[in-house]
Amino acid sequence: MELKMPKLELPKVKTEILVCKEIEAGVRTIFTVIRISILATDDGNILGSWLMPQAFLIIEPGEQYAVSISGEQMSIEKILELAPSLKEVIEKARGIHRIKVD
Repeated sequence: MELKMPKLELPKVKTEILVCKEIEAGVRTIFTVIRISILATDDGNILGSWLMPQAFLIIEPGEQYAVSISGEQMSIEKILELAPSLKEVIEKARGIHRIKVD
């Protein structure tokens, strides 16, 4: 009699970097960048998920900068590596803060 081992399938982890809805604080616009990970089976059953804040993107008139959750300054280039979709957000925010000259 031959024993057959059942096929063991390990759950998969899917991770994405997302940009949350902006927060207006005076003349500043603040975006939170988060990493979301989902643990799921091959048939789509979700076993768990977790969110990890990564950084804040802060845009104010004439300046934009990023701060990591650990409090360290972060270059715009570094935050764009994490979340390329922020490029469009930065361009839009720069347009909002442009001074129009007639």
